[in-house]
Amino acid sequence: MMRLIICFIALLRFSFPAAAGPAAERYASFEGKAPGYAGEEMIFYRYTDMISFSEEEIFRLPVDGNGEFSVRFPAGDEPEKVFSHAGRYFIYLYVEAGNDYSVILPPKTEKAPHEKLNPYFKGIPTHIAVLNQDSTELNSLIRKFDDMYELLLHGSLAGMAGGESRSYIDSVSAQMDMHFAGAHNPWFDDYRKYKMARLESLTRITAARGLSDSWFRDLPVLYGNNAYMELFNHVYDRYFLFFSRTVRGSRIFDDINRRRSLSALMSTLQTDTVLGCGRLLEFVVLKGIHDAFYGSDFSRSGMLAVLDSLAAQTIYPEHLRIAGHIREKVTRLLPGFDPPGFRLTGRDGRIRELSDFRGYYVYLNFCTAASYSCMSEYQILDRLDADHGDYLKIVTVYIDENYQSMLDFLEKSDYGWEFLFYGDQPGILRDYDVRMFPGYYLIDRDGKMLMAPAPSPAEDFELYLFRTMRSRGELR
Repeated sequence: MMRLIICFIALLRFSFPAAAGPAAERYASFEGKAPGYAGEEMIFYRYTDMISFSEEEIFRLPVDGNGEFSVRFPAGDEPEKVFSHAGRYFIYLYVEAGNDYSVILPPKTEKAPHEKLNPYFKGIPTHIAVLNQDSTELNSLIRKFDDMYELLLHGSLAGMAGGESRSYIDSVSAQMDMHFAGAHNPWFDDYRKYKMARLESLTRITAARGLSDSWFRDLPVLYGNNAYMELFNHVYDRYFLFFSRTVRGSRIFDDINRRRSLSALMSTLQTDTVLGCGRLLEFVVLKGIHDAFYGSDFSRSGMLAVLDSLAAQTIYPEHLRIAGHIREKVTRLLPGFDPPGFRLTGRDGRIRELSDFRGYYVYLNFCTAASYSCMSEYQILDRLDADHGDYLKIVTVYIDENYQSMLDFLEKSDYGWEFLFYGDQPGILRDYDVRMFPGYYLIDRDGKMLMAPAPSPAEDFELYLFRTMRSRGELR
């Protein structure tokens, strides 16, 4: 009881954000020349948060016919990592408001065919080179530190053993401190410290519980610092499941599955003293719900109830935002929830959105000309379109190298249902968790997901559709 009172007092003292007027818009800019990308438009993203890792578009970078580009875009109050999927490369840069970056993009290298069809292909991480910044600029500092860190991680790390590990890490940390003593960049200082703490975790010098006590409890939560979040995601990975195996944590199942209670869950978690209370405790709850949703130990409806309670009660704007991102991610393919939206180009050059098909059942499928299974089922889809077009819209998201390839295919085949080119929104494969081709989904007349994945045309889809319509009173 005393611990709960102390947590409540701390919450009152430190949790309420100070009132502030409207923030002035802040900007940064990119400029440079990359002939290999001439005529293209690159899309740069940020992570909405580093628990769900949902991607959010920040700006588009049009490259003219000479390969030149220049763009000004909004930037946050804190440095942030922006990135783009550029062929086989995952290119990124740390952006600070007020900076103008003259950048060099890596040579354009297209993905191999099998890489294009893999929605989980990550690309080769490539830190974009900056020409017009000095050695104290954030990207320069991170690049130097990461080079040293990688040598340490993949070289000397293998030779550390037993009691020598602690002294070795301490020695390396001291050398890092001396090397970057003149950096005078608080964001980089935190980046460096949490990277070294991550090294401790990799060498098993300090257990996760000790890392939690040393690096997170009663310290600021650094939502936008990816080194902090890398360690956070490691320390609190599947936290609900591991803590539930302790005597104090065994009540977690009842808190979520039966009581569906945020307050009960928070009370149980507060018995783990390394979490402290307030902001960190709530942040760990968000992480725990995200991780547990992909397992089978906890009720999904219970976790959603807890997540919604947190979103309604939190006093931290960051947590309200993250709760929304997590909810969107974990429910997007669940029956009764809104599936991921899209804006894709059809055969007539017009943009189609999922909402355009409201009022019809939508048999959404993802196919590629390289898949025999896709091509072999088109004849059945053609018949379904002819027989049930009054209430069923068949929508094929066509996966190919370019838009013209889709048009050429349709000119030869003369299929009449809706074909959309995926290239306008390549992330749609990840949004729908497409792991093989073809992939099928059924969406109801109100735009809610009915089944993911849905039966293929050859797997009695027609029978499933009739049963669904009959259960809703649409067929006798």
